Amino acid sequence: MKWVMLFVALILAISAGCRKYTRDPEPAPAGNQGGAGFGAVQGVRGAVDRVVTAAELHDLHLFMNTRKLSTGRVPTGQETWSALSQPDGNPKLVQLIKDGILILVPNPKEEGLWAYSKEAPTQGGWVLTHSEPRRVTAQEFAQLQGS
Repeated sequence: MKWVMLFVALILAISAGCRKYTRDPEPAPAGNQGGAGFGAVQGVRGAVDRVVTAAELHDLHLFMNTRKLSTGRVPTGQETWSALSQPDGNPKLVQLIKDGILILVPNPKEEGLWAYSKEAPTQGGWVLTHSEPRRVTAQEFAQLQGS
């Protein structure tokens, strides 16, 4: 219920801030009926994707830390994938990994990088380390990957 309310609040905040009043003397191109609001729709989708990725990375962080505490080591990417793919796993997280939106590090170091969003290496984005999921720049990602 908390996530639904957060989602609704996020959509309301974004849609309220995305109203642009411009003159458009030329008709919309063929195939683009009206064209108005396309940027706002993309903005909302982008915000929702960021929220979902953050929430799912938090779930992944809890899972990997729990597994690390029970086995004494960080699970490999394959072990994580196998456990998450079980019927009682996290279907949203599985889909993000399957779609390549989240990437599991094959052999994560205990205090290194564990997972990251696909855009993190080039544009910056979400990463998961032993301490927390967080957003980083591309330069910070390169430093994390090197350590």
